[in-house]
Amino acid sequence: MTTGSGSERLAGRAAIVTGGARGIGAAITRCLAAAGARVVIADVLDSEGAALATELGAAARYAHVDVRRRDDWESAVALSREAFGLPLSVLIHNAGVMTPGTVASTDEESLTLALDVNLLGPVIGTQVCLPGMIDGGGGSVVVMSSIASLSVGPGFIPYAVSKAANAVYARAAARELGPHGIRVNSLHPGGVETPMNSGPGFAALDKDAWFGRMPIPRIGRPAEIAAAALFLASDDSSYVTGTQLVVDGGQLLGPRATWDS
Repeated sequence: MTTGSGSERLAGRAAIVTGGARGIGAAITRCLAAAGARVVIADVLDSEGAALATELGAAARYAHVDVRRRDDWESAVALSREAFGLPLSVLIHNAGVMTPGTVASTDEESLTLALDVNLLGPVIGTQVCLPGMIDGGGGSVVVMSSIASLSVGPGFIPYAVSKAANAVYARAAARELGPHGIRVNSLHPGGVETPMNSGPGFAALDKDAWFGRMPIPRIGRPAEIAAAALFLASDDSSYVTGTQLVVDGGQLLGPRATWDS
C-alpha cells in the first residue's frame, strides 16, 4: 500500500464502520468515503444507515449488524466482498453503548451490556475480518475507546471499564497482528456533540460552561474524531500501532485555573 493524498488516501480499499449510521460513526463513514474508500455501514439503526448509504451512493452499502452476533459480522464481510470486490483493509470498531452506574448501583445487566457491545463486539468482529485482511496483505483496525478509560468520569463505571478493556485489547491485538501487516490502535475521544452525549443522562450538564474551561474551550465535533480515525486508517500512520490516540481538546488536562488568561 502506498500513501496517497486528498481523496486518494484510501482509494482501492474496503472498510467496515460499526455504529456507522449516526454521530461519530456517520462522520467517519463520510470521511473514509471522501478519501476514496468503499464502506460498509454496520449498525442496528436500519433507516438511518440505509439513508446514509443512499446519500453516499456507490461508495457505501448498509448492513444490519449487532456487533455481538458473529453471523451478522459474517454477513457484513460477505456484503463488502460482493459489493466492492476488494479485500477488507480498514475496520473501525465504533459501535458502543454508554451505560451509567456507580460503585453502589452498577448491576450485572448494565455491566454485561457494556462489555458485550464495547469489548466483545470488537473481539468477534476482528476475528471474523482477520482472514480476509491477512489474505489481502494487511490493513488497519481502529478501536473506539474513550478518555473515560483514562479518567473514569463519575457515574459511568460500566462504560469506563468496558472502554479501558477494549483499549487493552487493541494493544494486545497490535502486538499479535503486526507480523501480518495489520496495525491496531485505539482512539480516545473526549466530549463530542453526538446523540449519545445529548441523552437524559446529560440533561443537567451545562456544556458551554463545562467545556468552556478546557484548554480548547468547546465541545468536540464528530468530524474531528473522524479525521483522527482517517489518520489511523491510512498509510499516514504506517508506523503507528498499539497506541492510544487521545482527541479531547485537552480535557484530560483538566479545566484552566482561575488565574489562567
